[in-house]
Amino acid sequence: MDTNNENELIQEFQRTGDPKLGSQLASRYDYLVTTACRTLYMTWADHEDILQEGRIGLFKALRDFEPERGVSFRSFATRCIRCECISAINKANRYKHAILNQALSLNVSVFEDNEKTCWLDTIADQETKSPAHDLIIQDDFESCEEVLKQILSPYAYQVFISRLQGNSYEHISQQLQHDSKSIDNALQRCRRQIAHYMDNHDDIDIDTLRHFCQYIANYFTESDDLTATVS
Repeated sequence: MDTNNENELIQEFQRTGDPKLGSQLASRYDYLVTTACRTLYMTWADHEDILQEGRIGLFKALRDFEPERGVSFRSFATRCIRCECISAINKANRYKHAILNQALSLNVSVFEDNEKTCWLDTIADQETKSPAHDLIIQDDFESCEEVLKQILSPYAYQVFISRLQGNSYEHISQQLQHDSKSIDNALQRCRRQIAHYMDNHDDIDIDTLRHFCQYIANYFTESDDLTATVS
């Protein structure tokens, strides 16, 4: 098909909104989606999810294409497809990092005068959870623990665990014999290193991290020897 006929069909679709014609055009140009998405990757999503985002971009290209601007439809559609996919990837990453930044706050005290009552306690009654759910949490804890011990220093890991237990900066400072600034710096390093790891690996995801936090809150106590856990 020559360019003029191609543009005429697209403009006819824009004028009429004919779903049959739209479907034909989408099928005709689907190869552009496959090509543009070949090197793209989104955490926690199958490649088919990326392709679906690309097809949304293709639809927008069919809707918005203006041949009088002097750009071929293929070039315009490829740009729309990639922009749609990259937007979806960035959105997914922002969500992932938002959850990560909130993870250290799961054990913030609900009441100022009771540091042992935390927000995580209010999420669900442990008696309502099935044994299978507990096993999943334990498996995720073990997977996440292995990764965290590799990417965090022993000191940062201790700070991370103690904070997830709901301990205040002052308490952690006394426990580990470091000042509050050092504690805060260690937590910031933890966030950055975990986020960087999750950006580049797929062996732990946000559910695994959430279950790790839950496991720490539910099963670890101050009597646990944290130094031993990172030795």
